[in-house]
Amino acid sequence: MKNILLATAIIFASGAAAFAQYSGPSDLKQGQDGTYAATTVKEILDDPKDDVGVQLEGKLIRQIEKEAYTFSDGTGEIRVEIDQDDFPIGDIDENTVLRIQGEVDTHLRKEADIDVDHVTITK
Repeated sequence: MKNILLATAIIFASGAAAFAQYSGPSDLKQGQDGTYAATTVKEILDDPKDDVGVQLEGKLIRQIEKEAYTFSDGTGEIRVEIDQDDFPIGDIDENTVLRIQGEVDTHLRKEADIDVDHVTITK
């Protein structure tokens, strides 16, 4: 019985360590939930950091390709890639205000863009 209790305690202790995360100072701009930081297109384009989670509010002003759009928040324009299954249900046009959450993708020969994870209609 003691062996079973000891084994169970070891399993729970090792499982808790797997969920630990760094919570000290960081140069990465992250949101309150550790994933998406509210920011602007201008801030992203001025200092793009690959794989940083961002949250933007603005509009899709034009479709470029099947799953690529130009997004504007009033501070600038950036290409966003939205998979069809991440697109919200409902009609969306160039006047629909959206909240997008995703990661910055930097490239060697073209401007940074956003790989979108979530899209929410806000207005």
